[in-house]
Amino acid sequence: MENLQEIMVLLIVATAFSVGAFKLYKKYREPLKGCNGCASDCSGCQLQDLKKDIEKNLKQKNA
Repeated sequence: MENLQEIMVLLIVATAFSVGAFKLYKKYREPLKGCNGCASDCSGCQLQDLKKDIEKNLKQKNA
């Protein structure tokens, strides 16, 4: 019975670490995704400036 409990705890901990790692991966993979639809005006936001630069470079690349 103790082995079953240890296995269940290990599965829960492994799942928690996996979910956390996946969320961190998504956050650093797409850092600008959270800036869409912001309630504030985003003045002075470095991520907003970076997003504008990326969009500008994509337009130049596609043109």
